[in-house]
Amino acid sequence: MKLAQQVRDLESFSENRLFEGLDAEVLKKITPKIGVLQVEAGGVIFREGDPGDSLYLVAEGSVKISRPAAPGDDEIIGYVDPGSFFGATALLAGEPRSVTATAVVPALIGAVKEETFQQILELAPSRVHMNFLRAITDRMRRVNAQFMRETVRAERLRVAGALANAMIQDLKNPVCIARCCSDLIASESTDPQLRELSNMLSETVNGILGMTLDLLDYTRGSVSVNKRLVSIWRLLDELNRRSLHLLSIKKIDFIKHIRYQGNIEIDLGRFTRALGNVIDNSIQAMPAGGIITFTSDLVHEEIVLRLSDTGPGVSPEVLPRLYEPFESDEHSHRAGVGLAIVKAIVEAHHGRVSIASVPGKGTTVDIRLPKPAAE
Repeated sequence: MKLAQQVRDLESFSENRLFEGLDAEVLKKITPKIGVLQVEAGGVIFREGDPGDSLYLVAEGSVKISRPAAPGDDEIIGYVDPGSFFGATALLAGEPRSVTATAVVPALIGAVKEETFQQILELAPSRVHMNFLRAITDRMRRVNAQFMRETVRAERLRVAGALANAMIQDLKNPVCIARCCSDLIASESTDPQLRELSNMLSETVNGILGMTLDLLDYTRGSVSVNKRLVSIWRLLDELNRRSLHLLSIKKIDFIKHIRYQGNIEIDLGRFTRALGNVIDNSIQAMPAGGIITFTSDLVHEEIVLRLSDTGPGVSPEVLPRLYEPFESDEHSHRAGVGLAIVKAIVEAHHGRVSIASVPGKGTTVDIRLPKPAAE
């Protein structure tokens, strides 16, 4: 059974664009010499500085090519999809790797060592050279398109930052008026419902101002946080006042699985807005209603917070780009900076965020924070 699976895996590599147009007899000689790698999501195939002694074929999954840009951050150069190959530059130049290759989702990878590649060139030199030229041309087009996207994105962020700065200045007076009116209603009225509406008005106004500040800090490249110890229940209470009260109107159930009930060290306002942004995305993805599940857990000295929905999910091709500003998924069609700001806020807490999705079944946002020393 294991041998049969290995044969099927090797056959899948024969469809790679590197071998396009090669005779069946040539493929029979080559494919048994391809090393088969099963790489889990997040698994590193090679790192910057590793020896460039192989090129790699992608049969299943997707591979991210990146290099360090700033401390704790990577510059994404591109993605390699099934049927394509990567790692050839270092192999041909005989130099160490200049980038890092990571599996975005579980991937089936074929490793072609230098001696095997030399044999391929000897058996079909003209065809392999042509396939290389086509691949290089295609990648140049992609790099050019990415450069244009990054240029447009940088300009949009510059404009967004200027707009956020102007909005904050313009909002000061109306925010002050709205707060004064809300405080006056709360102090003069004995109607509990009216007082509750007054509090909601104040919180909404503060939320608008807070989101604008989040956007401004993000465009400046620095999100500051004022952390303090907060219990999971306090976080849920704040989340309920800001976001969860809208779910019943949208026919969405909110389910809690609280396995960790201790404290987390967060900037309550900013972190709640980040979670609210994730919930808003789930609401947009489920216009006919559904379920959002919140889970808190403690795993390997990390506090894990998960928000899962029963929406249509996100395709593997779109998933890696959701953190990038002005990118949208195929269901909401909203192109903004929401998840980019969520990622920035979580990382400002020395945490990390990941998104997993199964098309047709839903999406899960996984946030991991350091466990407070006091805990």
